[in-house]
Amino acid sequence: MKGRITINAKDTKKKQTYGNGSIYFVESRHRFAGQVYLTIDGEKERRTVYGKTKKIVKDKMRELQIQALAGNLEKRNRNKVEIKTIHQLAEKMIEEQLALNEIRQSTYDRKMETLKMLSDISDKQLTEVTKDDIVGFFKLKLDYSQSSINKMYQLLGAVFVKAISKKLIESNPLSDIKCPKSRKKQIPVRALTVDEQIGLLNVLKTEDIHYSDIMLLSMFTGMRIGECCALTAEDINLTDKTINVSKTVSRGKFGNTVINDTKTAAGTRTLFISDDVADFLKECLGGRKRGLLFTSSNGGLVTSNQVNYAYSNVIKNYDILDSSVYGRVDLHSLRHTYATRCIESGMPAKVLQKLLGHTDINITLNVYCSVFEKFKNEHLAIADEYMKANNLQIA
Repeated sequence: MKGRITINAKDTKKKQTYGNGSIYFVESRHRFAGQVYLTIDGEKERRTVYGKTKKIVKDKMRELQIQALAGNLEKRNRNKVEIKTIHQLAEKMIEEQLALNEIRQSTYDRKMETLKMLSDISDKQLTEVTKDDIVGFFKLKLDYSQSSINKMYQLLGAVFVKAISKKLIESNPLSDIKCPKSRKKQIPVRALTVDEQIGLLNVLKTEDIHYSDIMLLSMFTGMRIGECCALTAEDINLTDKTINVSKTVSRGKFGNTVINDTKTAAGTRTLFISDDVADFLKECLGGRKRGLLFTSSNGGLVTSNQVNYAYSNVIKNYDILDSSVYGRVDLHSLRHTYATRCIESGMPAKVLQKLLGHTDINITLNVYCSVFEKFKNEHLAIADEYMKANNLQIA
């Protein structure tokens, strides 16, 4: 057919980064889109270009960068942009939330990634979006994870509510649509068993494994990997045996790796550590009084992706996992493992909530529901045996 574009299926599934920009496929336009950050009049500004192929988009992005460096581009006056589409309102709303400190940088990044997932519908005029449009959009997204579907649904809902408040639309086309259910099979992340943990410990202690110290610290404190990577020598108090957790490594607004506040306000916490962990951290410090506790080979920040790559290789190359145990084992399993050992030892949920930096105790109870249930049943059995031994029986 004349004018038909042939697209490689592999190219449409994964966003690729190019310097300070990214290229991804927009199904609704059957085109590639490229987003690039430029410095214009001393301020960062994002521009979007479209093309039939990645090469065309990449060339357009490069041309914009050249023009920006030459000073040939004028800064857009955002105040003059008339809000018409879902994308325009969503972007303005998210940027205002960041500017007013309603959301953290990490939340801003996640929302902007969600907005990209809405690309098949986000170019539609707000006044023209129908219930059928939304249903059709989500029908094509049922193979996404439930978490991704929830984020898209929530962002769309927030945009329509904002549009109504601004009198851009009269009614919410999402109001009669429930959040869709993913077709993707959800395999929960599980903790390592005691035997698996012993096996992993032996590997991390005896083999030359990149970022093994970060993995070990997460496994014995429950810290998120990003929190471990952001630690400095100043955060460690060996006298009081505490760790000050107040930062995390994440992707910044312009795609670079930065140190931000913790994921939530509750994530900022002081952890009391055992003598064993204190001795381990003393060795990690090596006498240093300041600076990052962990660094990459070039002396920069370590990212969660770097640690995940090393961890995945360990799991793949060493016989650690028991295949008969249900659940998915990934880098987050280290945090789950710490929490599970704490519950098995009898730690109350409220204490564990504080250690893990959960905002609400219901998060702790829901995530570790099965472990708490097993712990409760085991202690009920112990109590039952005690009463039987003392002839305390109802029948």
